[in-house]
Formats: sequence, structure tokens, C-alpha cells
Amino acid sequence: MESIKKIPTDKIYNELENVLKFYSFKNSTLLSNFLRYIVTETVDERQKHIKEYSIAVNALSRPSHFNPHDDAMVRIHAGRLRKLLNEYYSSEGKDNSVIIHVPKGGYIPEFIHNDKKKHVEVPISINKTNPVITVFPFKSSVERPDLQTFAKILSDEISAELSRFQDISVIGHFSSDVISKINENVLEAASLLGADFIITGHVQVIGSKLQLRVNLVDSSSGKYLLTQLFTPATVDDGIKIQNEIVKDIVSAIGGYYGSIFKEIAKTAPSKISNNAAILKAICSYHEYQCSFSIENYANALSSLTDAVELAPNHALTWAMLGEIHLASLGLGIDNSKKNIEKAAIVSRRL
Repeated sequence: MESIKKIPTDKIYNELENVLKFYSFKNSTLLSNFLRYIVTETVDERQKHIKEYSIAVNALSRPSHFNPHDDAMVRIHAGRLRKLLNEYYSSEGKDNSVIIHVPKGGYIPEFIHNDKKKHVEVPISINKTNPVITVFPFKSSVERPDLQTFAKILSDEISAELSRFQDISVIGHFSSDVISKINENVLEAASLLGADFIITGHVQVIGSKLQLRVNLVDSSSGKYLLTQLFTPATVDDGIKIQNEIVKDIVSAIGGYYGSIFKEIAKTAPSKISNNAAILKAICSYHEYQCSFSIENYANALSSLTDAVELAPNHALTWAMLGEIHLASLGLGIDNSKKNIEKAAIVSRRL
């Protein structure tokens, strides 16, 4: 509560309204409600009630039977909220007198004086060394509110899930000018944003059945790298399997076995990671997975060991290293017991 005592309530609410006018928040009612709820609860000294369940029910319109243990929706949107705040305070809000900050690991906001002499460092949300993917708003072929809502939720959820990958930068919110450009020409819009890849989606009704098509497009060539079709019977069925649809799409697109990684590895490997050791390790691991051999195993083990020493916070290389240690069993490599112990140590490290 110290930060609230130092900053008057009216200044905090003024700053909240400043943030909510930012185009990324204006394009996301969900995240705007999220931020308004946690700020109001904190200012009114009810921050002890700010839990995943209360956020889901009171701010995100989830039903009273919402179970945070089975649904990571609040944690996902909290990550998106932090990214939008970072984006705002790296641009329009960089000179504001007050900063609203939501620390990782919790949902209670902090209110900080923006002392120019002790400027709060805010990371830029888009890492230009990573491949950049933009998720354009999904469209509905029918002017039905339920279809339009379903399409918007899907594109938002895919953006949120893809943003969890360390080596992919995601753009999922747009100004009105960019939205206008998207409607005119998606390739030109992607070029304007500096995006390497585009995800588009289209919801339509054929006969009495619902169809959802999702495409991954190379923005430089317009080439379709992936297209997936889902056919839930109704919108209600689509909502029920929404998480499955999102996971299916994200697993096919993101990660180091996904379409983006495979395409970048062929055309511009330097964009996979700005750390050469990580890039080498990931490529050697991928080569081992494509062709199991003692030689490829040894190369992957050596490269991954070097990578985690140089980049100890890179979770993916730790996960790959743990799997490599366990793979020694299948390959009949000596000291298997020792390797199992190493794999256990790696799993605890994660």
C-alpha cells in the first residue's frame, strides 16, 4: 500500500484512463476490464480479494463455476496485460508522471512515480531479432454477433498462446489505421508492421454447419505455409472446444517443430534466436530428432550443455537438455543411471 499512499487516488485513476485510451487497450475490452478491475480493487484497499477466480468472474465475464486449476485463461491474459502496459510505457506513456505496473507472479498492481532521474526501465514488447508474427482479427462471413465474438476470442487466444514462446514476437492489437490497411491488403499491412508471418482466420456457416479456417502466410511472398480447417457443428460446440482448437493451431505453428521455425531455419536462421549458442543447440537437437544416431546425440548434448551455461534462463534449451539425457536409455549409452539423475536435476531447474 505504500505506493498508493504516496500517489493520490485521483492521479491513479487519471493514469488508468490515460492507459485505457491507448489503441491496444481500446481494441481489447477484455484487457481493459482486467486492468480497471485490479486497479480499482487495489485503490479501494481490497487487493486481498484479487485472485484468479475473482478476476475471471468479475472482470472477464466467466461463469461462477470457473476453476482456475483447470483453466489458465487468467494467467494468459495477465501476460498479455503486462505486454500492453510495457508497450504503452515504451511509447505514448513514457513521460507520464505515474506508471501502473503489474509485477510477474501476481495480479496486484503497483503505482510508481515516474522519476526521470530514476527512470523505470520497461522492456520493449517486440524483439526485432526474433521472427515477428501478426495475428490479424479473424473475420466472420455472416453478420452475427455470436460468430463475430467467437472469431475475436479465437484470434485473441492464439495471440496470447503464441506470445508465450521466447523466440517469437507477436503483434495482436492494432490501431484503426492498421485495421483499415488490413481490410485493404493484408500483405501491405504486415509490411507496415514489420511482420514476417501473418495468421488470418475466417468463420463461416455452410448449410447448418460452422467452419473455421486458419491460415499461416509468409508476408514477404504471400505463400501459404499452413492452412487448417475445423468444423464444429455449432458456435456452442466451437466454444466448448475452443481451447483444443487454439492448442492445435499453436502447436502446428509455434515452437521448434512448428511451421514458423521450419521456415525460418531454411530461409533466415539468424532470426530464430539472437544467441548463436541457442541457435546451434536448437538446430542440433532438431537434427537429432530427425535422425536418431549416436553422433547426432553427442552433438545435441554438447551444444545444449554449452547453451544452458551461456543462457541459463532459456527454458526451452533446458527442456531439450533434459530430454537428451533421458534419450541415453533408448540409445543404450553407458552411465544411463547418471543421465537419469541429470535429467531429474534439469526438471527441477525448470
